[in-house]
Amino acid sequence: MMNDQGPMGPSLAVALSAVMWGLWWIPLRALEAGGLSGDWASVLLFGAATLVTLPVALLRRRAFAAGGWLLLGIGVITGATFSTWNHALITGDVVRVSLLFYLAPIWATGFAFFALGEPLRPLRALSIVLGLSGAAVVLGFDGGIPLPRSEGEWMGLVSGILFALAATLSRKQGEAGGFERSVLSFAFGALVAFLFALFQPLSPPPAGEAVWAAMPLLSGCVLWIIPLTWLLLWGAGRLDPGRVSILLLLEVVTAAVSATALTDEPFGWRELVGCVLILGAGFVEARDQGRGVAKKGSVGVSS
Repeated sequence: MMNDQGPMGPSLAVALSAVMWGLWWIPLRALEAGGLSGDWASVLLFGAATLVTLPVALLRRRAFAAGGWLLLGIGVITGATFSTWNHALITGDVVRVSLLFYLAPIWATGFAFFALGEPLRPLRALSIVLGLSGAAVVLGFDGGIPLPRSEGEWMGLVSGILFALAATLSRKQGEAGGFERSVLSFAFGALVAFLFALFQPLSPPPAGEAVWAAMPLLSGCVLWIIPLTWLLLWGAGRLDPGRVSILLLLEVVTAAVSATALTDEPFGWRELVGCVLILGAGFVEARDQGRGVAKKGSVGVSS
C-alpha cells in the first residue's frame, strides 16, 4: 500500500475530491432550479449513477458476495449519508450545514472507542472540545441549549454521524471493496432519497417533461459524482488517515467561500469563529491519527 511518503497522486485525488464536494451544492441546486426539486433530484441522480455502474458491478458480483453483510451495511449507511447530505444542502444554509457535518470526527472518535476499542487520547479529547465549541458558537444560545434550529441543520448533523459510522465500519472491513461500496451507496442513496420524497415531501414528483428537460444537467451531475466518489476512495486508501482528514477539510473552506460569494446566505462572526474552531478540531484529530500511524509503523519496524 502506498503511504504518505509516496507520490503526490493520492493526495491530489483526495484534495480534488474535497473541493468538488465543497462545490456539490451548486449542481444540486441547479437541478432544483431546472425542475427537479426536493429529494426527487437525489432519487434520479443516484438512480442514474447506479445504472451507469451496474454493468461493471455485475461483472464483479463475486466481490459483492465476498464482502458479505458488512459490505452491505456500509453501503446502506453511506447511501443514507449521501441522501441526508443532499437533503441538508437543499433545505439549509450551505455553510452551517457543512460545519455541522464536519463534526464527524467527534462521532468517529466515539465509534472508534466503543466499536474498535481505541483509547481516548488527549489530542482526541481536545478535538472533541474544539468541535463542540465550534458547533455551539454556530448554533448560538438564543434558545437555551445550542441545538440545530432547522431541518437542514439537523440533516447536516445526522449526515455527519452516519458518515462517521460508515468510516468506522470501513476501517473494520479494510481497504477492499471501494468500487462495491460506491455502487451500493448510490443504490441505497436513491432508495433513502425516495423515502424522504414520499414521507417528508418538499415538492411533488417532477413531470416527465421536466425530467427530460433536465436530462443534460442530470447527466453532468452523474459524471461529476462518480469520479468524485472514486477519487476519494482511491486516494484515501493510499494515505494515512491523518493526511486524509486534513485534505478533506478543504471541503469546508470551499463550501464557505463559494456560498458566501454566490449566495446571500449569512456568514457573520458566528460562522467565522465556528469555522475556525471546527477546522482546528479537524487538524488536531488528524495530528492524533498521524501519531497513531507512526507508532504502529515503529512497532512494525522494531518487531
